[in-house]
Amino acid sequence: MPSESRPTLDVLGLILLLAGVVATAVSFVTLHWYSVDSGADSAGDGFTFGDLHGNADQLSAPVAASYFDRLAWGLVAVTVLLALAARVPSPMAGLLRLLGFLAGVVGIALTYYALAQLFDAQRVAGAGAHGVLHNAGSGLWSAYAGYALLALGAVVAPSPARAARRQDTERTDTADRSDTAERSDTIV
Repeated sequence: MPSESRPTLDVLGLILLLAGVVATAVSFVTLHWYSVDSGADSAGDGFTFGDLHGNADQLSAPVAASYFDRLAWGLVAVTVLLALAARVPSPMAGLLRLLGFLAGVVGIALTYYALAQLFDAQRVAGAGAHGVLHNAGSGLWSAYAGYALLALGAVVAPSPARAARRQDTERTDTADRSDTAERSDTIV
């Protein structure tokens, strides 16, 4: 495939996207989102993403239940798809970068809102009142960091003008190599 027809990919943006996907996936699958105060109850080490989904279902917190069911994963997928689409040189690249960034920011905001709704439902059900960040564990911070990395990865993409300049440079380099090769053939 000739280098002129290859789409330009920004390595830093891709690294940020990959780091964001890993951070959110690890957060959703393995890490504790909240630690339990010692002696407060027998919940073990704390609450995972799955535990929070079960609590949201039981407490009739619809946004939280949706978030911990599939919405969180969907936001990750949408952000990644928008960011990857923004890397293809097109007139829509700037808009796709913006939408990818906004999807990552919505992921952060919706994470907070879902947890606030869940804790409000717990308070109404008789639990103690505390904020979203009270006893926050590595899972919550990893989710926030993951969405932030995804948002940044969506924004860090080659602009259409930069991609065009790079293609022009590649064409010029190829032409210069051809001229040099022709001149060396004539000298021999």
